[in-house]
Amino acid sequence: MERDPQAHWLETETALHYARAAVRVGLWASEHALIEKHFLKSHRILELGCGGGRVALGLLRSGYADVTATDFSPIMVSLARAVLADHDESWEKIVEQQDATALTYPEASFDRAIFAFNGLMCLPSRDHRLATLRSIHRVLKPGGILLFTASDREKGANAAYWAKEERPADVIPGDRWHESDTSPVFIHSSTEAETRGELAETGYTILECPLSTEVASDGPLVREFAGETRFYVARKA
Repeated sequence: MERDPQAHWLETETALHYARAAVRVGLWASEHALIEKHFLKSHRILELGCGGGRVALGLLRSGYADVTATDFSPIMVSLARAVLADHDESWEKIVEQQDATALTYPEASFDRAIFAFNGLMCLPSRDHRLATLRSIHRVLKPGGILLFTASDREKGANAAYWAKEERPADVIPGDRWHESDTSPVFIHSSTEAETRGELAETGYTILECPLSTEVASDGPLVREFAGETRFYVARKA
């Protein structure tokens, strides 16, 4: 039976895991550093794949007042609203259900966009990633910036795993399912060259793409939650 890459994100237990992380883990030091560098408090910000509200909560508490947080999963949207409302009842209104591959916002609606914690790489194929990058590109203002992360299979903490991995001929390099506390989850680990190519193909110019460990020293909770990943900061060309 073929696995459904969306199923994991529609489960209550998965949503609860990310809702707990919203409060327990919060913004990573590396995320905060790049947000402070590239985002202004006056910017209109779109978050994709908001999960339990971790990044949205961090942004709002840091003074970024104009935030729209989105997720395709109804249970994620519901719990993110609850997490945000627990801090400020008005904040629950910023969370909306949206398909990142086909956003319904008007063209050039946002100054900045963020797709945190490898969310783009949890989409089931390259075609889905390209559709999402194009969709975000459309709703960004000219010169707008997208910040996201992708697990790097050539450098950093995961390189040794991928170097020795044996895969069937019909499996796309970087694609894998791994076990979680709830259900199997799909994720793609890319190379820097691969992701650079996808960004160029969809109309972005890369400003920087450091490993998270090169940006800041994240604490033990973040390391346990997320490990090491690569940031991409890309401008709408």
